[in-house]
Amino acid sequence: MNFLFFNAANQVLFSRSDAEQAEHTHEEMGLYALFPYDPGKVIQRGMRVGYTDSLGDFQAFEIRKAKTYEPDHYQEITAEHIAISELTDEFFAATEWTDITAQAALTELLTGTLWSVGTVDSSLSNLTSSANIGNGNVWQDVRTIESNWNVYIIPRITVSSSGITGRYLDVIPTGGVWRGFRLSLEKNMDDAAVTWDDSNTKTALYGFGKSVDVEGEDEPQPLTFAEIEWTATNEHPAKPSGQTYLEDPAATAAYGRNGRPRFGFYQNASIGDAETLLEKTWETLKTVNVPDVSVDGTVLDLHRLGYDDTPIRLHDLAMIEIRQTGVKLQKEIIKYTEDLLRPMNSRVNVGTYIPNIIYINRETAEKAGGGGGGGSGGQTNAEYKISEFETEIGANEYQISLRAYQRDMTNVENILKESGVAIEASGTIIYANNNLNDMKSSIETNAQAITLKVSAGDVASTINQTAQSVLIQADKINLSGYVTASELSATNATIDNLMSGNTTAAWIKANQGNIPTMYIGNNLTFKGSGVYWQGVTINGTSYHFMGYVG
Repeated sequence: MNFLFFNAANQVLFSRSDAEQAEHTHEEMGLYALFPYDPGKVIQRGMRVGYTDSLGDFQAFEIRKAKTYEPDHYQEITAEHIAISELTDEFFAATEWTDITAQAALTELLTGTLWSVGTVDSSLSNLTSSANIGNGNVWQDVRTIESNWNVYIIPRITVSSSGITGRYLDVIPTGGVWRGFRLSLEKNMDDAAVTWDDSNTKTALYGFGKSVDVEGEDEPQPLTFAEIEWTATNEHPAKPSGQTYLEDPAATAAYGRNGRPRFGFYQNASIGDAETLLEKTWETLKTVNVPDVSVDGTVLDLHRLGYDDTPIRLHDLAMIEIRQTGVKLQKEIIKYTEDLLRPMNSRVNVGTYIPNIIYINRETAEKAGGGGGGGSGGQTNAEYKISEFETEIGANEYQISLRAYQRDMTNVENILKESGVAIEASGTIIYANNNLNDMKSSIETNAQAITLKVSAGDVASTINQTAQSVLIQADKINLSGYVTASELSATNATIDNLMSGNTTAAWIKANQGNIPTMYIGNNLTFKGSGVYWQGVTINGTSYHFMGYVG
């Protein structure tokens, strides 16, 4: 895959196609990549990096961290979409939006920035909502619009040969679009984990809106929908007059506490109309009134592999079937980690999008959560910063694959040692490759002595030792190749071929010796008794030595 590197002024610096790892986390709008170090194309913080995805769209990211590792000689980068980096640095003053569309709010928010409102789904043209916005950055308020209007806001970039020509934020409804994408273990999933989670299930919600003056109360009280009465229809349940919560009786019967509702609440300090408050409470209740089912797994991106298959898109609906456990459902793709180099290693999470039940109090500008709340399908910049400190370690047998936004190698080494994939010898970390019984290591030390104990397996090692002695303890030692020693002693020695040029070995001592062939130069002294050496050649003449030799 070709990556284009350029600066903030859209000037192309260079391109590279030698990445060893590259992952695009779509829900976080982040990029992680690993490149070998190239002195002619050094990657630096603040650069932009982009690529054209399989749908033909250009994705651009700002490099927040560029880390160079030595002596391995490679560079690791973590980057965030330029929509995040650019709009986080834009200030937006406190304001109040009342009964306007998401498009109108977004247009006001983006005024004066490099970004504009892009395509807005026609179904959202008459959808209005309200929000109180405190002083903050533009990207934070983009997420607030997503939460309050219950929409997705998707960055889109247009490019030409001269660089970026347009920056847009498109607005689409939540709930997902069905384009025909299907998942199954028989087709395109290597593994699947099905999670049934009812920890956020609520079957009834109280509703609270804007603070209003209430007769008999000294302080303003949050608006409720107590005065509104609903008759049960196909669209919504009944709500008696005077009741300050809305219940879904069918959900209570199925998931309640032995007939008792599971209560939560919806709160939006911008809503000043009781009817609107009740409608918003019902919209929220429908997202939390059943247990959530999610499926996480490794997928083969058949579209990227060249097959005629539906592309994977974040927020699209997916039909998933796992026959082994009887699971068949249609859910939204809420997480998508795309392996840009290996389409067979991408991961998706299919589940239920739960909008934030969140409000912003104009007076204090503090955020507060409600019952049954969940994620907005994305991250604020603060949340993304926190996630950069997370390290994921996946172990497959004895192989370790590291993916980290910021690696603390000390912690990683401790984890590897605890898992048995690395050992420590004299302060040096030794890593196992593929199999613990086939370990290769290199040890350099200035200690006085090294004791290497092997209980099992085969250890190939290189030992550089400048101290007085090295002690190697074993029942049997096999020496192959050329051995140079000032004194070689053994109780029982078997030497297949001993060649001595100009007295390389000063002393050879053996209580019992069996040397089939020996080539000897000059100045060699034999001492011993009961020794039989056959085929000894001295200066071109063959000799047999038997008995006492002196």
